[in-house]
Amino acid sequence: MAHGPSPFGVPQETQAPRPPDNPGFDWAELDERSQMRAPTARLSPEDRTPTVRLAPGRSLPPAPGQRSPEEEMEAHLDQIQASRPLRRAAQRARRRTRWWLVALAVVSALAVAGACAAGAFIVLREGEPDPSASSAEPAADHPSSVDESAAAPEVVDPIASRATDTAPISVEELFGADSITPAGGTGAYEVLETEELSNCADAGLDELADLLDDADCTQTVRATLINPDGEYAATAGVLNLADAAEADALRAAIEAGLEGGFAALRTDGEAAELGRAATMVGYNTYGHYLMYVVIGRTDGEPIEEASDPVRAIVGDLVDVWFIDQLNPRRDVH
Repeated sequence: MAHGPSPFGVPQETQAPRPPDNPGFDWAELDERSQMRAPTARLSPEDRTPTVRLAPGRSLPPAPGQRSPEEEMEAHLDQIQASRPLRRAAQRARRRTRWWLVALAVVSALAVAGACAAGAFIVLREGEPDPSASSAEPAADHPSSVDESAAAPEVVDPIASRATDTAPISVEELFGADSITPAGGTGAYEVLETEELSNCADAGLDELADLLDDADCTQTVRATLINPDGEYAATAGVLNLADAAEADALRAAIEAGLEGGFAALRTDGEAAELGRAATMVGYNTYGHYLMYVVIGRTDGEPIEEASDPVRAIVGDLVDVWFIDQLNPRRDVH
């Protein structure tokens, strides 16, 4: 596929400082503003605590939250100048309250201990194996007598071989209209001429023709098309080989740089010069099929490199259109 442009960044501009000898710059004002922007010191809460000064021989009374309940009660009785009988009654009430608190703490502790014991008993009971269940269920460490390899059937690609994909390909299957539009492609390709060859060697040149003559290839279906903008003509075809291994071997031989290549199907009009000047070839395999396309310019000029339009034609016809037409053969009925 074609590569897009690499991303680039815009340099950030910086403003250079004004030189000190610039007569238009008021340095005195700058010094004054710098002093105005000096950092302000901030005190922590501990530093801001007010200091209490005491008279000689005096001490601070304890804070209300730091005295015990008995001390709080005594201070309150002193404040109201309680009588002696009232003080004795208050002491008896404090003792009764203290005993009730002790009793409540003991009862709460006993309740918590009982709940913990009950929970531990339940957990231990759940961890014990059930004798009746062990006799009904097979042990996990005993292997099953069923052969797992036999239970999982081997998955076979229906188009991996002509033995499972027996129906021949046809012109109607690949090029069934006056124009074709690959999904997500650059547009509609006009179909100028179609052809089905029983001798696959006629679709090749030189060494490739010899390889196709020796291969177990039963047919070639090809067509000549014009790309959407009319600047390129292309012969695209599909070879029906014995199996995927033969298709991959033929592809590897093409990649190794053999002499020759695929022949162009030349027609009148815009494809009259196809194959007379340098062309580009794209190819791929799909199951036991080898797909290819020969691309040339409609003005007869040679193609020196695989430009973006050339790569788009290969992607539209080989990697999208042919695969979409052959993919229904994978449906298992």
